[in-house]
Amino acid sequence: MPNMAVNGTTLYYEMSGSGLPIVFIHDYSTSHHLFEPQAEYFSKRAKVIVYDLRGNGQSGKMNVEISRIVDTQVEDLKGLLDKLGIERAVIVACSSGAVLAQKFACLYPERIITMALIDSYFNDEYTAKGSKVKELLLLCAWSSHYLPAEMFIRPLRVTYNKWLLAYHILRKELLQRRTTEEIKQRLALIQSGNNEMALRLPIPVLVVSGNENEWMLKQVEKTAAKFPQAHLAIINDAMYPSHLCQPQLFNRLLLEFLQDQRCFHHSASGS
Repeated sequence: MPNMAVNGTTLYYEMSGSGLPIVFIHDYSTSHHLFEPQAEYFSKRAKVIVYDLRGNGQSGKMNVEISRIVDTQVEDLKGLLDKLGIERAVIVACSSGAVLAQKFACLYPERIITMALIDSYFNDEYTAKGSKVKELLLLCAWSSHYLPAEMFIRPLRVTYNKWLLAYHILRKELLQRRTTEEIKQRLALIQSGNNEMALRLPIPVLVVSGNENEWMLKQVEKTAAKFPQAHLAIINDAMYPSHLCQPQLFNRLLLEFLQDQRCFHHSASGS
């Protein structure tokens, strides 16, 4: 599969299908595999691009300062789209990847058709800069990620007992995680804060969450409330990541949203 030189690093990506470009952005602890069922489904209806963010999966190392990580990943995405010849795209992002998607949409609104944010709990409250003590406590908590991955497999299996597809994909990601890079990215989220302009973009945004995690659902609702044209959708019998717990429901939900926004029509007409 292809690796492309972009912005001083290499990005692993896969592109399939034709028509409306849809870019899927994973979170800071996984890779492009997080969207396997979506890539299969939408590649029959659109042009699907999945890729590994810098510092994740099979892409290059996180060779930038923590304060520059989010901005650099935004530049990476622009560079990837430029090299693929994609002028405008639908952006679908999960969890921490939604912060990147929002910043990209803020800086390059002409490159966005519409967005879908999944389990996006990284609102202003979460990303607000905290004290050094807070950051130290978080680092101590995240250091547990250096323990052997096998120690976390059984708890993962218990948690996702009724969502086996999610379990198998998350298990694979757990065994291949790049812990140091992950911690750097999580610190970057806190140190950078959120971008209020991105949350007020005048474009339709689909905001999705599962109903099984009450705390996350409340955070997602707060995120949705800041968009002037938000479409909030709650998927029953799902937790993070809701698009893997109920992939058929999510795929149909996203497809209907794109159809309602006439995204396929815009792609066909070149507008």
